[in-house]
Amino acid sequence: MKRSRIAIVTTVSLCFVAGSIIVWAAYQNRGTAEKQGYVKSFTDENFEKEVVEASMVRPVVVDFYAEWCSPCKMLDPIMRELADDLKDRVIVGKLDTDKNLIARRFGISRIPTIFIIRNGEIKNAFFGPVPKEMLIRALAEYGS
Repeated sequence: MKRSRIAIVTTVSLCFVAGSIIVWAAYQNRGTAEKQGYVKSFTDENFEKEVVEASMVRPVVVDFYAEWCSPCKMLDPIMRELADDLKDRVIVGKLDTDKNLIARRFGISRIPTIFIIRNGEIKNAFFGPVPKEMLIRALAEYGS
């Protein structure tokens, strides 16, 4: 009798732990649009319209990154905060260098690289994770 009670308690406990892990994983992996907030996704196909043309109206921040890059992952929350804070004044987006060849056009040799583009021109560049305040100061020069 004691063994069956222990087996039942153990089984219920394991089910509870497994269920908790599944719920936590689902919470962590909820939709990318929700995670990214106002951060756009730039590609070879939309770069001309979403970056170059859009930079004629307001500054565009482009984060050149790769999924495997640890410093790029450190920069993610900073880019999301920047996009949320300046959503009406600046366009913030990311471009995956492994999936898009446009990064070669700019000679991107290290990531993360951040460009501030205004009027179709690169106005400023940053390499590695940078503080949000530094980006905000740089953007202030270009009408954000």
